[in-house]
Amino acid sequence: MFNDERRFRLLLTLIVIPSVILLTAYSVVAFGDTSGTPASGTSNVVVTPNGGGVALAPRSNLSVQPAATVSALTTGNLAKAQPAATTVPAMTGVASMPGGQPPATAQPAAAHHAPYDASLPALLPLVPGRANVRTLALTTSDEVIQIADGVSFQAWTFDGTVPGPVVHVKQGDTVTFTLTNKGKMAHSIDFHAAQVPPDQDYVDVKPGESKSFDWTADYPGVFMYHCGSPLVIAHMASGMYGAVVVDPQTPLPVAREYVIVQSEFYAMGKEGDVQQVDVNKVQNGSPDYVVFNGYANQYKESPLTAKTGELVRFYIVNAGPNDFSAFHVIGTIFQKTYADGNPANVQHGNQTVTIPPGGGYMVEFTIPAPGTYAFVTHSFAGVNKGAVGVLKVTQ
Repeated sequence: MFNDERRFRLLLTLIVIPSVILLTAYSVVAFGDTSGTPASGTSNVVVTPNGGGVALAPRSNLSVQPAATVSALTTGNLAKAQPAATTVPAMTGVASMPGGQPPATAQPAAAHHAPYDASLPALLPLVPGRANVRTLALTTSDEVIQIADGVSFQAWTFDGTVPGPVVHVKQGDTVTFTLTNKGKMAHSIDFHAAQVPPDQDYVDVKPGESKSFDWTADYPGVFMYHCGSPLVIAHMASGMYGAVVVDPQTPLPVAREYVIVQSEFYAMGKEGDVQQVDVNKVQNGSPDYVVFNGYANQYKESPLTAKTGELVRFYIVNAGPNDFSAFHVIGTIFQKTYADGNPANVQHGNQTVTIPPGGGYMVEFTIPAPGTYAFVTHSFAGVNKGAVGVLKVTQ
């Protein structure tokens, strides 16, 4: 019996060991090295930060791609992330806004975009014979606008632009205001700079009708205005917002002054079509574009300007409707910053200011050396979606 066991073990060894060797060799040839190190010529996943995704590449080409540089941010092509839409329940007031569609794609190149004038405009005109009383009239309308290179968007607007006109008044002024609705649905207005009863003044104005009321600019600063009709977030995501700058009673030092409104677009539609607002993306906070003054990268292509040693003042509004802004100018430090633009809220030496949706900030700085200075939201996902501009400083 002992001899029989020895013969059996020897036979088993002669059969099993060669079989294991053959199977292992076959696995390496067919599937590559299974030890964790890719065999030469096989594929592996390469993460490419500048490329906006992942790709399969041969092991011989496997490398870690360099992170984006300031030069890439200011002069390179910035990818636009396209998050997939998810389904949310139907919402009253937006039956004409379907959701859950594929993300918007770029259209063929359109006519050259004229940059939104970021310079602080003159004060509103005074009413003749009435001290400190100024007039303001805004009209709502449906417009097809450009929001990025070759991308058209169906917008609801104040005075035909996104953002709407900058309103500039002085602290203590009374503003005589009229809203006229030339759109296809009810709209309204909400001035963050005003203190009025919203149930009387911030009410819906039907198409073809107007609404007038007076408000007083009690506090200095930089404020948002927007449509407050339901669904508010849909009206805002469609472009119905703007900035109000209220000068303090004690004049600020002379400076080069710009107004920047950060906002988001949530687009859907087929390539070549005018894009519509995607309410599902809005509700999920997944913007396709984050922009300054209504158009992706416009001040990268058409820089703002300043002189060395000159005081520069930015009034910034974050219209949202969802994302916070982390406003930052690369290559400088803010000498003074003011939450909501109020001189009483002064801080010194800030590197970045955080602005919530519906909030504002005033920042002041001086640049000693000529050069190209990018301004961004330091929430860098927004930079890749269009929230980058350039301040070109010369002597």
